[in-house]
Amino acid sequence: MKKTPVTTPWEIDLSQRLNALVTDPDLRKVVYIYEKADTSTFRYRVYNMCQALSHSTEWRGIFFFEEELSLLQQHLEQVDVLIFVRTRWSIIFDTFLNRVKMRKIPVFFDVDDLVFDLDHIPLLMNSTNMPFTDQSYTYMFSYVSRLKLMGSLCDATIGTNDFLCERLTQAFAKPSFKIPNFLNEEQTTVSEDLFSKKMTKKPSSHFSIGYFSGTPTHVNDFKVASAEIAELLNRYPEMILSVVGFMEFPKNLQPFLKKKQIAHHPLVNFLELQHLIVEADVNIVPLQNNTFTNCKSELKFFEAAIVGTPTIATPTFTYRNSIVHQKTGFLCDQGDWYSNIEAIYRNPPTTEWLTHVKSECLDRYGVEAQVPCIVDVLTV
Repeated sequence: MKKTPVTTPWEIDLSQRLNALVTDPDLRKVVYIYEKADTSTFRYRVYNMCQALSHSTEWRGIFFFEEELSLLQQHLEQVDVLIFVRTRWSIIFDTFLNRVKMRKIPVFFDVDDLVFDLDHIPLLMNSTNMPFTDQSYTYMFSYVSRLKLMGSLCDATIGTNDFLCERLTQAFAKPSFKIPNFLNEEQTTVSEDLFSKKMTKKPSSHFSIGYFSGTPTHVNDFKVASAEIAELLNRYPEMILSVVGFMEFPKNLQPFLKKKQIAHHPLVNFLELQHLIVEADVNIVPLQNNTFTNCKSELKFFEAAIVGTPTIATPTFTYRNSIVHQKTGFLCDQGDWYSNIEAIYRNPPTTEWLTHVKSECLDRYGVEAQVPCIVDVLTV
């Protein structure tokens, strides 16, 4: 019987993680520091990294949280490299970092968004649909400033793509290295079965446009395509818009909620999400095309590809460099969403095409494929 992957595989006891520092003494140890576990940045930039390094013959990755640093600092002699992942400066981190530097342990600052530059706060707030109020200003300036200070105390930085790494180099005047986001083994296991079933499933009478927004920060991104989606839903009553996560539907889409042409699902865990993505006939990734969104990773593309759902995305930096138009997905500027979605509706990708895209993504974004890249950064 196939084992069902656990939805929170990172819930590993502290004693086990401390023990991992002293076992396998021939392996070098990199410690990832994060504030508190979550299913977004932590999963991609910490848990997945440690999982990838479990396949390395040279390194092991272990993670700890802010509240655990007092115990970790007793074992610094076992640490070869330390990586702070999107951690905001605090006196606890500062004190811990001083002890790390006394031992001359190399320290990296890893970040997956343009959230470390005060000059970009207006763009950050506008892109993520934050209200321009005193309360928001206080929060954002505090948040970005603390990240900036934390990064300034590290020896080098790590980003998810070359565009973001250039911004990091400019902000900190220190070397910056790219380690992309990628899949983990739990996602791959679940998706393999989902893909196989989708390839043999009978065609549905409905055509589902999938938008997997996740957080409220993508409201303005969705507006890039919302007018054209409304036109499609109006012309083709058999089309359904399936949205997962938070969403404020614009007025032009409100009537389709009443007609039940829009299915709105609450936020789900990362494995349940694969079950929803597989039900879509096309995955859309509309984005505002600006400095902030160009720093974003391509995760919405490869997480859809492994369950056999084709992606149409705004050609931001990362999507231009991850999708080969018409060969592995589709790139779409504002004004072309209607025609691109309609083309897939009229001529769905073949099983062979979807299988090729899935294979390409597993080769490029599979967990074991990341080991050389991560090790190269750790041994700089």
